[in-house]
Amino acid sequence: MRLLETNAGSKMVQGKDLLFYSVCIENEHPDIFREFSEVRTPLWACLELEHINMLVYKIACMLRLDEPPRSISILTVDGSPHCIQLHYAVEEAKKISGSDIEVRHFVLSKGEVEEVSSQTVKKSRYLGKLSLD
Repeated sequence: MRLLETNAGSKMVQGKDLLFYSVCIENEHPDIFREFSEVRTPLWACLELEHINMLVYKIACMLRLDEPPRSISILTVDGSPHCIQLHYAVEEAKKISGSDIEVRHFVLSKGEVEEVSSQTVKKSRYLGKLSLD
């Protein structure tokens, strides 16, 4: 299901573990998609089609529910200038809503999934603070 077309108060969202993922992963890496969506409600987004502000608002609304999601995992393609915004959107929505929800960030690179910390996502927004070795 498309994240932006899902009701923030849906029974599929409230109290559930959610997976926000890049839409291309479902077709390009079906085994990885199945593994990640097995125990989570999968909701896709594509930042080539959608503006980050729309996603931030939708996710913040989900986090402000009387029964918010239990957790959010994000799975995107590593290195995509569009996909990285999904990670930013969740972190920004968490900040705006004041939520302490568990968020896990995953990127798919060369067929392998790697988990990255919320701190790494935050640092990647501030290029001036990154040092190049």
